[in-house]
Amino acid sequence: MAAKYVLFDFDGTLFDTGPGITNCLREALQKCGYAVAPDDDLKRFVGPPLPQAFREFFGIVGEDSERLLLTYRAVYAEKGVFDCTPIPGAEQFLRRLRESGVKTAIATSKPLRFANAILERFGFDKYFCAVCGIDDDESLKKSQIVAQAMGKIGAVPAETVMIGDRKFDVLGAAANGIPCVGLDTGFGEENELQKAGAVAVVKTYAELERLFFEK
Repeated sequence: MAAKYVLFDFDGTLFDTGPGITNCLREALQKCGYAVAPDDDLKRFVGPPLPQAFREFFGIVGEDSERLLLTYRAVYAEKGVFDCTPIPGAEQFLRRLRESGVKTAIATSKPLRFANAILERFGFDKYFCAVCGIDDDESLKKSQIVAQAMGKIGAVPAETVMIGDRKFDVLGAAANGIPCVGLDTGFGEENELQKAGAVAVVKTYAELERLFFEK
């Protein structure tokens, strides 16, 4: 798969941030007076924009959603941000892209302060020309974040590929006219990526390397 520009999602794609997100969400739900959901339900919150996920998965909207989001962010900043590990093979793949002259950027619905802190902690920041995510505007859609990332690295649709682990990545890429390769790391629902229209779905970075580099 030839591409001059590659965009990456963050949670579940570059890093397994599941433990930090689910543990902090569990605590935030308790603090806000909600029953704690089963672990499989909490796992679905790894990746998507949280206000959208609160609405879609729990039916929490409006002021209740804002209160839960603020509570979660505070808990995550204190306890969860570094409770994560790189997805196996991610750094090797990034290194190969860099050596091949491919420009890379991150397009995530995660707050920038958290994404940048994790990238720096694990030494991944050197692989990216731009990092785009949520700053103060929680209403930003994934499609808008993808567009920002493309603009920052000068990417054109015909030469750009998105890599992500959830339907939100596939749909956000499609809104900008670019294909998305799904990396199924186990956080989404069964066949979620295929149903959303991913051009290919792989389960490991080894498979992703073969897709990109083997002719």
